Amino acid sequence: MVGVAPHGGERTFEVVAWLSERHLVLYVPEIEAATTAPAMPEAEDAARSLIADLTGLDPAAVRCEIRMGRARGFGGPPAPAV
Repeated sequence: MVGVAPHGGERTFEVVAWLSERHLVLYVPEIEAATTAPAMPEAEDAARSLIADLTGLDPAAVRCEIRMGRARGFGGPPAPAV
């Protein structure tokens, strides 16, 4: 969900994150775009940069709500049962 915060014109974007082989995949449904980060501490900065680059928003005005999961239809087939 994307919204405008009541202060400073900030916008909040939902980010869905999941582990890939060597990094986190970060998918932003609102803009239908993805990027990667090496680990969770870098995830918000990576997602914010992607959003700012593709929307033209000031990075300082972008907030990210990151949740672990997987976007439907994104990231390939499910892993086989072990």
